Order: sequence, then structure tokens, then C-alpha cells
Amino acid sequence: MKHAAYCGTRAIYEDMEMSAKSLIANSDVDFVHFIIEDGEFPKPLPDMVVCHDASGQEFFPEDGPNMDSRYTYMAMMRIALCRVLPDADIVLSLDSDLVVKRDVSELWDMPISDCYFSAVPEWHRTGNGMQYCNFGVVLYNLEKMRDGKADECIEVLNRRRFSWVEQDVGNYLCQGRIHEMPATYNQNWWTDKNGTLNPHIVHYAGVERVRWTVEYDALKWRATDWDEALRLHEAVRHG
Repeated sequence: MKHAAYCGTRAIYEDMEMSAKSLIANSDVDFVHFIIEDGEFPKPLPDMVVCHDASGQEFFPEDGPNMDSRYTYMAMMRIALCRVLPDADIVLSLDSDLVVKRDVSELWDMPISDCYFSAVPEWHRTGNGMQYCNFGVVLYNLEKMRDGKADECIEVLNRRRFSWVEQDVGNYLCQGRIHEMPATYNQNWWTDKNGTLNPHIVHYAGVERVRWTVEYDALKWRATDWDEALRLHEAVRHG
């Protein structure tokens, strides 16, 4: 089974729904998981979108060093996906501020059996033997994360403050076990300074909201209903 996951607070539910529609329409994913703050999503969702209430999460205490950062604890929940989704071994984690532009079904086939995750390197922070990847799109090997690495990451996040929170911890603690994903699967300023033509996924991190809603198809996917997204999904599944 192919799994994908979004983690987010109520403030980004609308963006999660928009991005998930673009993913479902452009892949053969089997299940999309919404890790959210509520028992139910405020809008109807198709059966393939499964909600998980994280409001009572036990991983990150309220007085933790990163709980008052510019990122919420829901961002850190991504490093705990192997606990939240115990029956999934490979999961594609995505930010809500991105749009899937074309078929990404092959993403789940990347050779990561010996790696903790696959992600696109940030060109300005990778070098001198250091791999540093952007966590907007991450293919997690949850089976391997269960070897103790996820617990280590959670423990460090609860002990020390970081600028980029789970992205920093994931990169620093998983060195030597990171698979490099092509930039076409996470195009943004930090990963692709030259601009890949016809990318699979556009990640509008750092771009003004008015601009990305027009240029990156966010309005299109907000206006697309679930029935149409599922129709396109079936077309991808059956070639």
C-alpha cells in the first residue's frame, strides 16, 4: 500500500485539503492521512483520506524547548509518524503549501531500504560532507525509523531548541542514511535555484501567498471537488 501524510493545525486545514486533492489526482496513492488537532475534519472527505486526532499526543510536552517556535508541534509530529501510523512502513510526508503538478506515483519506489528517508537537498546548506534536505517532501522509511532513530529524534527535540525543528534534527541525526531525492519532486528556492522545468511538485515556501495562489494552481485545486480528484486518480491508477 502507498501511504501519504499531512500534519497540520486548524489554521492550515484548507491548504491541506487543496494539496491532498492535487496529490490524489496525480498519483496512485492508496491512503492519505491527515494528522490533525480534531477528532473529525470540518469538511467531508473521501474514504481514502483518513484522519488521526493528534490533540492528545504524548510525544512533545507543552513546556518543551521547541513548542513556542514559529513552527507548531504538528510539524514535529512528522518525525513521530512511525508511532502515529504503526501499520505503514513507507510514507510520503508533505507540507500543505505545495501543489502536485504531474504523476508522482514512482516516488514510493525509491531505493531507501538502507536509509531513514529520501528528500531533496537544500543547495546552500549541503556540502563538506554534510547532507541537509528540505522536509517539505519526505519519503520516510518508517520501518527503519523504528530501530530507535525516531525515539532519538523525539528525545533530542524535547531537550534542545532548533531553528528548523524536526528538519534540523532529522538531518543531523540521520547523516549517512539519507537518500537524495531529485529536485523535481520539491521545487522551491532552497532546493532548486535554477528552476527545474516542468517539476512534479512545486513547493511555494517563502513565496508571497497572493503569488502562489495564482501561479501555482492553488486556486484551481481549491475549486476542484473531491469527485473530480478521485476521477483523475482512477485514471492514473489504470493508466
